[in-house]
Amino acid sequence: MKTSELFALNQWLMVFPENATFDDVLYLLLDPDDETVVPWHVIETYPRRDIAEFIADTQTHFANVTNER
Repeated sequence: MKTSELFALNQWLMVFPENATFDDVLYLLLDPDDETVVPWHVIETYPRRDIAEFIADTQTHFANVTNER
């Protein structure tokens, strides 16, 4: 997993499977039956689709700022 991906996941999630890819975690987050991905308490009531968008936006911004390839 890229540094930007790990940063974004840790920024918004308390728990996620360590062996999953970035995309896998986002898919799990969107699954209403999944309990392996847990958002931080501050945003736990937000729609999961919004949280996935926050994560993706954070990853993109981090990658751009750090010139990650």
